[in-house]
Amino acid sequence: MYGWRGRIGHIYPAVVAETFISDFFRIVPEGITLALTTLSIQVIQEEDLKRAESQLDQAVEYLAKRKVDCIIIGGAPMFRLRGLDGERALIDRVAKSTGIPTTTSQTAAVEALRHLGIKRVAVATPYHEDQDEHIARYLRATGFEVGQVRGMKRHIAEIHEIPLDAVYKHVKRTFLDSPDAQGAYVPCGHFTVPRISELEADLNAPVVTATYAMVWAALRMISVKAEIRGYGRLLETIGEK
Repeated sequence: MYGWRGRIGHIYPAVVAETFISDFFRIVPEGITLALTTLSIQVIQEEDLKRAESQLDQAVEYLAKRKVDCIIIGGAPMFRLRGLDGERALIDRVAKSTGIPTTTSQTAAVEALRHLGIKRVAVATPYHEDQDEHIARYLRATGFEVGQVRGMKRHIAEIHEIPLDAVYKHVKRTFLDSPDAQGAYVPCGHFTVPRISELEADLNAPVVTATYAMVWAALRMISVKAEIRGYGRLLETIGEK
């Protein structure tokens, strides 16, 4: 049976999901499956974000009908627009109405950074400056010190086209240019970071990506313990007693 060990429901914010699905199934242990539905974000602008947010209740209903074991709501730009209180209210409302453990991609990332003991973080994004500023403001509001924040100035439709070696070098450079940073955060489930264990070895520091944080949060919510190696320090903690 599909998902005999756990069925993770995910609301993917963009119109097309590709890199997230590939990364997800490369990481998760046998017996874990993904039930995914999408919203309609095409560009990260307020009008587009609000239209996508209006589709959330329907997306939640789809996943609830499939009786998934947990729900991860993607679309961090929507949550940064709505603010911390609004994000928390959304999580609580979905969990209460469905009876299904729920979180967001952004909350998962924050909890992952805290889990690794990171207090000062460098942020490497695929975005333009406006979103970089929103991310830095959000992280400060949740109690982090923020070092270097650097984006690759790409639109959503372009992110999956960024060469993986360029992503690796972008994260590495951002961290090394951020004095006293204890770790790196890479937002956006559309943005794949290759060879994360090698990257962490180069930096001598943990790297938290949006996708890995979502997988980590989901496996914790459904109480799955598994040995996950080669995908960074965060996911290695899944197998800890």
